Amino acid sequence: MNKKLNSYKTLCDAIGKLFYPHVEVVLHDLKLQKLVHIVNAFSEREIGDKILNDVKDIKALTSDIVGPYEKINIDGKRVKTVSTIIKDEKDEPIGMVCINFDIEVFDKVFESIKGFLNLENNSNRPNLLFSQDWRSHTNSIINKYLEQKGKKIEDLKIKEKKELIYFLNKEGVFSIRNVIAYLCELLNISRATIYKWLKELN
Repeated sequence: MNKKLNSYKTLCDAIGKLFYPHVEVVLHDLKLQKLVHIVNAFSEREIGDKILNDVKDIKALTSDIVGPYEKINIDGKRVKTVSTIIKDEKDEPIGMVCINFDIEVFDKVFESIKGFLNLENNSNRPNLLFSQDWRSHTNSIINKYLEQKGKKIEDLKIKEKKELIYFLNKEGVFSIRNVIAYLCELLNISRATIYKWLKELN
């Protein structure tokens, strides 16, 4: 890990401790393209996991802060997230801190209040405003499949993974750039396997 990122580990710990257990804080090393520190992990990610963002996309950002915006984790959990880019003395991106806030606890409170006041929820789901939201969109579709099957993603057999790929194709997910690499990591299958299954549909 880049030594310049060491001090940010303490910052991540402090934020995580302040908002425990509802905030997950993740530190990425952009050169290694890996997750190097995580606090209050509820996204099932671990140290050493590959970074989910394309580093080229990160370098192309016009702001060092992205968000906050809402996304959906692979377990269906709704979170609000904000990311900040860490740069070195040459203004080159070297790391990224992502702060994920579990908002479901507030959803439950709101639902209780809404029921008590007999309010209708007429708000529309926000549009996908940030490039990072393609993962949230993909996760929501995967979660829909998992709910139909009554399964967890880590319990899927190879036949069910194939069914999931078919399901995602039907939902138009494969028009999204980078989604295949994301699914390979998520499902622990190769690109060749996904392309083979997609070819069988034609």
